[in-house]
Amino acid sequence: MDPLLLVQIALTLASLAVIFLWLWQGQPFSEPGGRVSTPALILSLWIVSSELLHRSFFTVRVPGLLDLTIERVLFVAILFFLIAGLFQGRVRFEKNISIEIAMGMFLLVLFVSMIQHGFSASMPSIPDPSWQTSLSAPGSGPKPSYTFQVGYFIPFLCFVFAKHYLVTEKDVSCLLHALFYFGVYLSIISYFEFADLRQFVYPQYINDPENLLHLERARGPFLNSGINGGAILFGFISGVHLLQKKTDFARVFHLTMLLLFFPAVYFTQTRCVYLGFVATLIILGGWYKTSVEKWKLASLPIALVCILMIVYAGSGRLMSEDRRAGGIVQMSEMAIRLNLLDKSFALFQDAPIFGIGLSQFMTASTISLKPPARPFELEDVQSQFQHNHILGIATELGLVGLTVYLMLLILIFRRLKQLVGKLPKEGLLGDNLRFIILSGWCIYIIINMFLTPEHHLFFNATPFIFAGLLDGIYTRSLERGKSAVG
Repeated sequence: MDPLLLVQIALTLASLAVIFLWLWQGQPFSEPGGRVSTPALILSLWIVSSELLHRSFFTVRVPGLLDLTIERVLFVAILFFLIAGLFQGRVRFEKNISIEIAMGMFLLVLFVSMIQHGFSASMPSIPDPSWQTSLSAPGSGPKPSYTFQVGYFIPFLCFVFAKHYLVTEKDVSCLLHALFYFGVYLSIISYFEFADLRQFVYPQYINDPENLLHLERARGPFLNSGINGGAILFGFISGVHLLQKKTDFARVFHLTMLLLFFPAVYFTQTRCVYLGFVATLIILGGWYKTSVEKWKLASLPIALVCILMIVYAGSGRLMSEDRRAGGIVQMSEMAIRLNLLDKSFALFQDAPIFGIGLSQFMTASTISLKPPARPFELEDVQSQFQHNHILGIATELGLVGLTVYLMLLILIFRRLKQLVGKLPKEGLLGDNLRFIILSGWCIYIIINMFLTPEHHLFFNATPFIFAGLLDGIYTRSLERGKSAVG
């Protein structure tokens, strides 16, 4: 028998044993007092499958219909529960809908932009290709309709779904376990990617040599190391919050799994992921309350990180341009980012009120006759993506779109403040949940300042699921308060 097949069988059996032990230790599916609701289970399965079990993994082609994938089937189930909830009165838009109104306004801005500038964007021939010859191929620009769907519309639906269907602690536990174990999986295969043990990377489309973007880093099923790092961080904060429910062997096992996330962050070789991780550690270390002194929990990993930082700083590797050596100073990439900032500001000045159109940045910057302020050699089409979400909204949707989106963010962060004193001190739905959600949004915003996230559904939907959970808790706390007064 093939030795590689034996290793794969052994890993599969070990995974099944871990799942059995998890269930045997009395985790959320076997806790007394009820079970996880079907909508929560479907949402948890879908959010993981949205970037893992898509068409590159498994597809059933039905003639005359869309290709059927696992994540699409699960999403149809989510739509079914949303529609059924409208008829049954479970999904309501009567009270406390300020965030939903802001979402609706932003979707309206996006739709009007597509009507004005087009629902599709293509790369026309370049008038002066002397400095942008790699972008002359037509059809390489992102479609505004796809950005509308994946970047905003579906994540907003996830917000509504989470607000009305993630109600009990068991439902929240199911979601957090899905994110955590997905993060464990990403952390494990990140080592295989970094060590170039490609035979152990699964699914195999991650190793596709035709897609060179971030191939030398741990890019995971997202094929993007930055987004992969964001997913790893989402799993990390979920695992930290679940730790309070672990005892005995389950607690030791859980702590061991959490240690996997530290090297996995490094394996992504991406600076925005490092920044997101530092912000997460600051939030959790400063405000997250634990029954055990936090220095005891974090002393070992922090000591290891400090030792590595000292070694790298002393060797000069930290400030080198070599990612594999741990360097963070890639000057050519910094030049690309600065050049994109120049283009963004120039395009914003051309259309400051309504913008140049959703997902039109690549087209508009390509056909511009003005050379960049900071010349550089474009390596691939990825160098022309916006690489800054907030600035991209300002450029493509103008001050109108930027104002509405910032209002949406303010309303979400305002909910965190409004829940002060309204949550119990302990439990998955306790006060610590606010800091987990705050960490999740900080990860999302920080990584978005360096990447274009519109094409990664998991990364866009997860923070809005957190926000929906947050808004649902706040709404139900108001209802309980009114009932007590009555």
